[in-house]
Amino acid sequence: MNNNFAHAHGTVMISAWMIFGSTGVLFARYGRVLRVGNQRQFLGKSIWFQTHRFLLSLSSLLILLGFFLIIIYRRGQWVSVAINGPLLFTHSIVGSIIVCCIILQIWLALYRCNPHSPFRFIFNWTHRITGSLAFGFSFINLFLITFVLKQQHIALLIIVSLWTSWMIIIVIFFELIQYQYRKVSALMARNARVSYTNQEGVNANVQPDTEAGTNPTIENQRLNKVKLFLFLIHIIISIVLSIPLIIIIWNQS
Repeated sequence: MNNNFAHAHGTVMISAWMIFGSTGVLFARYGRVLRVGNQRQFLGKSIWFQTHRFLLSLSSLLILLGFFLIIIYRRGQWVSVAINGPLLFTHSIVGSIIVCCIILQIWLALYRCNPHSPFRFIFNWTHRITGSLAFGFSFINLFLITFVLKQQHIALLIIVSLWTSWMIIIVIFFELIQYQYRKVSALMARNARVSYTNQEGVNANVQPDTEAGTNPTIENQRLNKVKLFLFLIHIIISIVLSIPLIIIIWNQS
């Protein structure tokens, strides 16, 4: 059969995970206090949530499309270990697990309970665990397919390794920023308590903290700009690494 269906499968899966999925996952984890200008909401919802929902909805649709494309290519037949080898067989198994996770995620998103529901924690943890599993398995499948494809194998391995390294690096950067956010938030909370105490006259000897050396509002604005910059860099790097990967896939015979 024509390999175009297999090539299209690889294209949509790479786009789904490397561009849309990764950005959506990062927004859910690190974009919750993000502002664009002075706005923290868009169309009545938080910017992080709208971005997260849009990107991962698009990613989910692409993953399901990729699944159907490979079914068409295989004519509904399962991958055989004897004929296709253990690596491609493992790739198909991991891919099937990912698709199951995505279907579960769609179901959870459609029927999630109210944020104030006593059962909300069940949705939160199921959503996080399922999403993390799917995202983690996507890295495994990327590496598996680099060993399956015969042409330009080294180039594929380099690109996927760079992508994995970048994800580790950007998570470290974001975690450092989150740590700074927590420090600033703690400082703001402490200053608020001191201000409240002074206003109530409970302890007239308590003075505001003038030794902190940091204006929390200015510091938060700076951290917000750094986050926006990192998200932009991530999107650019994701696209830059995805394009040669897709080109190599389409050059496979």
